[in-house]
Amino acid sequence: MAKLVTGVVFARIEDEEYEGMAHVWVRDAEDAYWFSLSRAVEADNIQLMVSDQLTHECEVLSASLEPTRLCVRVDSSAARSLDGHLEYTIAFHPESDSFDAIAGTLGVIFRGKEGLVLAPQT
Repeated sequence: MAKLVTGVVFARIEDEEYEGMAHVWVRDAEDAYWFSLSRAVEADNIQLMVSDQLTHECEVLSASLEPTRLCVRVDSSAARSLDGHLEYTIAFHPESDSFDAIAGTLGVIFRGKEGLVLAPQT
């Protein structure tokens, strides 16, 4: 089951508000749904937060970044502990941070891990 989230995407390689963690987040204003991927500097796992505060520490997940969207897939264990979705598609609002900023932040979040695919910009 997939969840579509549409909104302005923000990306911070070192988010001062969150103790320097790498952080990508979006809020879908239509249904007040939050989605974020983050990783603390010393953390081994990636934290996925959905639906405003349901969190899961992911050892494995996959993300595919395209110029206008980000698709994230989780395993069934993560889906069960979150809101039941195996896939999240984040559609970028035109005012989102740049592709390069999002790609750079995802690179930090996925450091030392497999699962990140960056599509070429067109």
